[in-house]
Amino acid sequence: MPNKALLIFAIMWNENKVENLNAAIKILESKFGKIVKKSDDFILSYSNYYEKEMGEGLKKSFFMTDFIIDKEDSINLKHYTMNLEDDFRENGRRTVNIDPVYLDEYQVVALSHKNKGSRIYIGKGVYAEMELLYHHGSFQPLLWTYLDYKDNVNFFNEARKYFLEWMENG
Repeated sequence: MPNKALLIFAIMWNENKVENLNAAIKILESKFGKIVKKSDDFILSYSNYYEKEMGEGLKKSFFMTDFIIDKEDSINLKHYTMNLEDDFRENGRRTVNIDPVYLDEYQVVALSHKNKGSRIYIGKGVYAEMELLYHHGSFQPLLWTYLDYKDNVNFFNEARKYFLEWMENG
């Protein structure tokens, strides 16, 4: 099943709006299944890019679901999360940023609506970027991999084990 992948969400939120995070997670779980594992919360100490829109006090985590997607649904998935972000805007500003990520046996791929040199356009305003590549028994960062993915390689290795067990057992 080379077209199948495990769905993970990379979610950033303003710590003063944690109720919006909790509400967004409930909606995501109702549509995409249970959150079965979460990374530790962290701050993006290497970037303040999102503070202009979302304010200070931003936190981020990776949320692994028990939902298996068809990779072909990536475009619709990204559009869904962008619309969900809009539902939680206050005064025109996002309070949650929800990026779908998929993981298969070999790679961790983030979906974005922003173009960048390392991203591949997959259609309808959506880009895919491989963040981690499985090699020599672990996921490995690439030249362009964001630090938050590099710092959470163990989380993604555990997610890979979960995915492979699902693939084996159905």
